[in-house]
Amino acid sequence: MAAGRFDEARADFERLEKMDASVAEVHATLGVIDFKLGSFDRAVEEIRAARKLKPALPGLESLLAMSLAESGKNREALPGLEKAFHSAADPEVRRQAGLELTAVYGRLQMDRRAAETALALRDLYKDDPEVLYTVGKVLGNSAYLTMQSLFHGAGGSVWARLAQGEAHESQGQYMDAINSYRSVLEIDPQRVNVHYRMGRAYLSKWGSSQSAEDLAAADAEFAKELEINPGNANAAYELAGLRSKRGDQVAAQQLYESAIHYYPEFEEAEVGLAGILLNEQKPSLAADHLRRATALRADDEVAWYRLAQAERQQGNSQAQKQALAAFQKLRNRSAAERNQAASTQSKDSVTPQELGSEAQQQ
Repeated sequence: MAAGRFDEARADFERLEKMDASVAEVHATLGVIDFKLGSFDRAVEEIRAARKLKPALPGLESLLAMSLAESGKNREALPGLEKAFHSAADPEVRRQAGLELTAVYGRLQMDRRAAETALALRDLYKDDPEVLYTVGKVLGNSAYLTMQSLFHGAGGSVWARLAQGEAHESQGQYMDAINSYRSVLEIDPQRVNVHYRMGRAYLSKWGSSQSAEDLAAADAEFAKELEINPGNANAAYELAGLRSKRGDQVAAQQLYESAIHYYPEFEEAEVGLAGILLNEQKPSLAADHLRRATALRADDEVAWYRLAQAERQQGNSQAQKQALAAFQKLRNRSAAERNQAASTQSKDSVTPQELGSEAQQQ
């Protein structure tokens, strides 16, 4: 395992587990291996099995929390990550827990705590390129000074090149961003999330060019990301939208379902999947997804409108009226209220679901 041959190591420890499933250390080691392999749901199962057999085994709680976070169970992961970051004795465990905790706070829109954690990370790991990169994303106004430290200390690192790509992207310089991301892949072809960023850049470029080539390039980059990292829910979501636009509803449904599988709190994916189900005349299933969506984010106009459609198709006139009323209330917001709601969405947010032409007249 020290040589990085995790697949071989897993096979060896699986044999040990079959010989005696009561050894907590074997389950714990399998949990570590699964985490390294990116099989986070399986890691959670193994860690919980180890904890049941030997609750005092060191390191289980922090590894469980990080595995839960990586599998999209943000609220469940939060207490364990907070404890690991504030009390772990191992500096690397504390560092990784801090990075995961910052990301979880961001996904839960707990921005103040994300910023506080990022600042604490910067104080603890001043020369770590990954930490500096994360801090730069979170802190906004202090990003310039943080990125200067990154460029001076590790100018040729993947983190510096990623920062360059995102800077170009934020300024609308999409081809420069794509070229920066390509330079990251020249260093590390298996680096996760880079093909996804390229796909997003191509999508943004298509917004002004309306070029079929840009749209095809975005599709290809999202697909490449999923080859490297099948658990990238955002890439699955974006690819689902593209496949749906070109009429491949079967593939779109599978991709939306995959996005939700890897990230159970993915509100936009719930709404996207519901749209497919409505087109398939499956209003009951669509309504289930839309109720989850409105519970996750009550200010999503598209979710409420599609829920009204689902209730209408089922003949639930009262529920349809309630959903339409919620939609109309959101629709009638002032421009200032709409801008404020939009400002809470991260610049890294996925492409939002859109209302159909019939809803635009409401």
